[in-house]
Amino acid sequence: MKAKYLGLELASPVVVSSSPYTANMHNVEQCVRNGAGAVVLKSIFEEQIYRQAASLDNMEGYGDAGEYLERYLGDAYKAELLKLVADAAKTGIPVIGSINCVGTGDAWIEYASAMQAAGASALELNIFLLPTDRQASAQEIESRYADIVRKVAAGVTIPVSVKLPMRLTNVLSVGDALLGRGARGLVLYNRFFEPDIDIEKMSFVNGDPFSEPTELRNVLRSTALCAHALPQLDIAVSTGVHDGAAAVKALLCGAAVVQVCTAIHRHGYEVIGGINRFIDEWAARQGFDSLDEFSGRMDYGSSEGEFYQRVQYMKYFPHGEE
Repeated sequence: MKAKYLGLELASPVVVSSSPYTANMHNVEQCVRNGAGAVVLKSIFEEQIYRQAASLDNMEGYGDAGEYLERYLGDAYKAELLKLVADAAKTGIPVIGSINCVGTGDAWIEYASAMQAAGASALELNIFLLPTDRQASAQEIESRYADIVRKVAAGVTIPVSVKLPMRLTNVLSVGDALLGRGARGLVLYNRFFEPDIDIEKMSFVNGDPFSEPTELRNVLRSTALCAHALPQLDIAVSTGVHDGAAAVKALLCGAAVVQVCTAIHRHGYEVIGGINRFIDEWAARQGFDSLDEFSGRMDYGSSEGEFYQRVQYMKYFPHGEE
C-alpha cells in the first residue's frame, strides 16, 4: 500500500529506522528486497568522532594532535557515510540520512548539505539534550532543539524531520516551534541509551536497547494529538511497532508511516513484508483502497477524540463488590 512521507512517494508505509539494519549496503538491500518503503540510514555521530580523537590524542606518541585527529577522523567517517548514502540511493527507494545532534554548532549544516549532495531524499535529526543544568528552564532547552532545526533546514532543500525524545512537557508546543523553524515531520519517539546497574559489582551496565510491543501505547496518544493539531507535519511512529496490527493502529491515529527496528532484530527482515501484507489484508476487509481513506480516522479530532483526554484510571474502573 502506497504512502506519502515528507513529500516523498513510498511504495509502503513501513520504514526501517536508523539502526544496524541500515548501516551497510548488504542490510539496505535486504530492506529493499523485503518491501521497505524507505530506509533511515544509521546515524552519523559527531560525538563519536570527538571521543575517538580524544582517546588517540591521549596515547603516548601522539602529542597535542587533537584538532588534527578530529579533522582527519571526521573526514574519514563522513566519507564512509556519504558513500553509503550514494550507494543506497541507487536502490530506487527514498533514503533518509540521519544525524545525531549533540550540540547547536554549525557542523550539522555541513553534514546535512553533504548528505543531500550524496543523494539523500530527506534528513532525520536525532536530537536529545540531556538536562543536567538545574538553572535551565524547559523552554530554554526546547528552544535549543528549535535552533538546531532552524540551522539545518535553512542549509538544505530536502525535507527535514525531527526524532523527538519522549519526555517533553508539551509535544504539541515543541512540534509547532519546529514547524516554524522548517521541520516537515516528527518521529515519535527516540529510544535512548538507558543505563542499568549491576548491584553486585556496583557498576553501570547497558540497558536493553530494544522496544517491547506494549510501548506502542506510549505513542498512540501523542500521534493522535499531533496528527490533528499539526497536520502540516508528517508523523512517523518509531516505538513499539512489532507487527501489522501495531502498524494499523499507528496509521489510524494519523501516522504517515511506521518505523521498525526491534521487529527485524527478533524476526528478520521478512517481518517487513509481513507487516505490509497485514495492512493490505486489513484494509481490504474494511473496504479501503488506499491509506488516505483510513489514515487519521482515529486521531484527536475523531468522534472519540475525548477518549485521548482520559489520564486517570480510578473513576473509569468498575467498583468492586462490597
